[in-house]
Amino acid sequence: METCQKLQETLEQFTPANSIDKLTIQFENIAQVVFNGRFVVNGEYEIHPIEIEFYYHDEEKGTIIEPQMYHIKELPYFPIGSLCPNRSGVDMTFEREGKYRASFLIRGYTYKSLVDGEVYTNRDISKKAIVFKPQYLWEDLFGNTTLFKQGLSIMWVDNDEFNKVRIKSSARINVHKIEGEETDRMWRFTNLDAMI
Repeated sequence: METCQKLQETLEQFTPANSIDKLTIQFENIAQVVFNGRFVVNGEYEIHPIEIEFYYHDEEKGTIIEPQMYHIKELPYFPIGSLCPNRSGVDMTFEREGKYRASFLIRGYTYKSLVDGEVYTNRDISKKAIVFKPQYLWEDLFGNTTLFKQGLSIMWVDNDEFNKVRIKSSARINVHKIEGEETDRMWRFTNLDAMI
C-alpha cells in the first residue's frame, strides 16, 4: 500500500481483510490516497474530498455485512470507480462481482473554481460545529452544466505529489450499530490538514 499512490490502482488492488479492525486500517490507507486527489468537472472546477465514510458488504461469505448499504442484493455490480448518487449523497464504488460490495460516501469536500477562484466547503454554517452536507455534491458534480455541446465530464485526478495527511477516524453518521458488534465501525475519515 505504501508504494501505491493512485486511486484507481489502489481500488483495483484492494483485497479485503476479514475483520473490522483490519478493514479499518485498509480504509484509512485508501483515505490517504483519496485525500491526495480531486474530481475535475468539465475542466472548470475541482471537488477535493476532505471527509469520507466507507461501506463494505461481504457477499461471498457473509462474514461482514452492511445492512444499510444501498447497492447490495440483486442490484448489478458497479465497475470500480463508479459514482453512485443516493439519498445520502454520492458514493464512489469498488466492488468485485460475487465477492463483495464496497464504496465510500463523499461526506465533506471543498469546491475550487478553476475559472474565477471561488472556493467553499460544503458545510452547514448555521451550526456551530462543522456539519457537512454530502447531498450538495449532487449539484456540484452533476447540476452545474449543460448536457449539450461538450456534455458532462467528471474525471478523477491524483495529485502530482503524494503527501501523507493527518487523518481522524470516527463513527459514521446516521449509521446504526451493527447487531452483534460491540462498537460502531470507525469508518469515517477526516483530513485534518484540510479543515479550516
